[in-house]
Amino acid sequence: MTSDNAAAAPSCDEPGISPGAVRLGLVYPDTGNSASLFQSFRAGVDARLGIANAAGGIDGRRADYIWRDDASNPRGNAAAARDLVANQHVFGLIESTSVATGSAAYLHGLGVPVTGTSLEAAWTQNDNMFSYSNMISDGPSVTTWGAFVAEHGGRRAVIAQSGFSATSVTLADKLTLSLQAAGVRVVGRVDATGPIDVAGIGERVRDSGADVLVGAVTGAAFGQVVVGARAARANLRVILSPVSYDQRLLQVFGPVLAGVYTFVDYQPFEVDTPAHRRFLAAMRLYAPQVSPPAQQAALAGWISTDMFLRGLAAAGPCPSRAAFIHGLRATKGYDADGLLPAPIDFSSHFGQVNRCYTFLQVDADARHFDLIRPAPRCGTELGQ
Repeated sequence: MTSDNAAAAPSCDEPGISPGAVRLGLVYPDTGNSASLFQSFRAGVDARLGIANAAGGIDGRRADYIWRDDASNPRGNAAAARDLVANQHVFGLIESTSVATGSAAYLHGLGVPVTGTSLEAAWTQNDNMFSYSNMISDGPSVTTWGAFVAEHGGRRAVIAQSGFSATSVTLADKLTLSLQAAGVRVVGRVDATGPIDVAGIGERVRDSGADVLVGAVTGAAFGQVVVGARAARANLRVILSPVSYDQRLLQVFGPVLAGVYTFVDYQPFEVDTPAHRRFLAAMRLYAPQVSPPAQQAALAGWISTDMFLRGLAAAGPCPSRAAFIHGLRATKGYDADGLLPAPIDFSSHFGQVNRCYTFLQVDADARHFDLIRPAPRCGTELGQ
């Protein structure tokens, strides 16, 4: 940012806004039972802000942030958000967590803008919260997951969940509805809260008689369930997890994950668009400590930050929180520079659950992911 840019930026009476900078808050679980899901999110934020600040910032203001760990629990999330808003006086939040419900009502009451990844119904209920995809809402599930499993020969499913995570249980509920709608019988659930008895949980999967294993837990926890199921010789046709698109998991678990299916709600790296290449170059420049840079949470951090920057730009040269929310909510055709499979309209997108996902499969050598076409696959909301 140049001194001329700083001088040109007006002085505004809004928390976190000064002539030379805009101060943001970042909340994610750096510790706790869901930390492994979000480890590289902050690196994606750093990469996107690095590019923006190198180009002069937003209306001559450099974007900086203060971060807090919500420790993977709702009370920690509430405390983190309150500290950032009330004590650190940030303009708004970028957030990726499974416990955003902890602070959602507080932030909505104050009109604080939030962008991030949606893993809870709160993202579909509060108009100050923006995500590029909603996997969970208070409404119905979608047919997409169950249809995929049935198409690949699945008939009887067992679901791995963590009883200590409301998000895990809710996701397991949505997966159950989707599977049942496709004619796949859900014969039970197994608890994959750590520390996991790998042999014991594998035997429970085998003894359930299921030919489908579906995960609603972290990638590391689900990998241990798969290890146990393989060792117990469970007769599984389909193994599916929403959080196993991660090269690090392949390095840790190796061939045991061969054949596992996963799905994402953005353009996977295998598509190799110019937007992916820009992201990877920025990660190498501004977050070189993250290896490999092609990580799901990092890309989510990049997109979440891009949404926030888009909101700031829409709010004008003297941004207010209200103008940010109004401007971003009115944005149409947002595709994160090509990282989303289809453009979204933030006004009509609000409250809607995502129906379209791209499925991938771990290859036979467990070194790569193979894209499953058609991509993406779109279902319907159950009941429609």
